[in-house]
Amino acid sequence: MSDRFEKMTLVKRNEAGITFSAVIAVPGGRKTVSLSADQLQEFADDPAQWFAKLHCVTKQDYLDWVESDGLPRCGAVTRLGQRCRNSVSGGGQRGLLDWLNEEAGYCTIHGGEDAVTAKQKRWKN
Repeated sequence: MSDRFEKMTLVKRNEAGITFSAVIAVPGGRKTVSLSADQLQEFADDPAQWFAKLHCVTKQDYLDWVESDGLPRCGAVTRLGQRCRNSVSGGGQRGLLDWLNEEAGYCTIHGGEDAVTAKQKRWKN
């Protein structure tokens, strides 16, 4: 098949409302996402970049979210100069934007009695 024929076929599928599905890594496993014909090449080239762009975050934000399994870490620095290893209060496997909003908040030891308090203290500093 020629490239022109393949492109026409994809355009016709898109116009008919036919979508494609793919799988991408998320905290806790994988998620099936729908793709239009226009998105196929971008997804095939770099699925992480495609997902990040879709959610208006950086590719590194997406990769960190998956790596952390959706659990935001405390942003306090210990006396030894290292980042605290505790998690921010409020549970794990958060959605990407919730995780990003809470990442580097404070754990209960460093002043985050709950997620709301942690966020308020983080924005004051």
